Amino acid sequence: MKLELKHLALYLPYGLKTDKGLLWALCCADVVKCKMDNGEIVKGELAGIKPILRPLSDLTKEIDVNGEKHQMWLLVPHGNSINDVFSWQYKNIKTLFEWHFDVFGLIENGLAIDINSLVELNGSFNSH
Repeated sequence: MKLELKHLALYLPYGLKTDKGLLWALCCADVVKCKMDNGEIVKGELAGIKPILRPLSDLTKEIDVNGEKHQMWLLVPHGNSINDVFSWQYKNIKTLFEWHFDVFGLIENGLAIDINSLVELNGSFNSH
């Protein structure tokens, strides 16, 4: 398995941090732009970055999202219509990407950094 644009695109609207800085843009084929903490925009190869994500095991834990404590919960669909079911699925999936959960198994494949390892080293981590 290798890191591809499809693995990162759905996180982009939610300020995905990487080991190179904040992922700012997906340019083309294998090129990304990252905004460094000092404001500098760096263009690089996709294979040269690692996104910082939460493992799915964090679904059962209280997590910090932008300074607020949250626990992931799965919405229960209200009603039986197909629209209710799709709305339910969309909200759950959107939250997984918004809170940077590793839905593609990138951490276990060595293609992403487990956010918990950074928290353990630094004491805290701001996901945005």
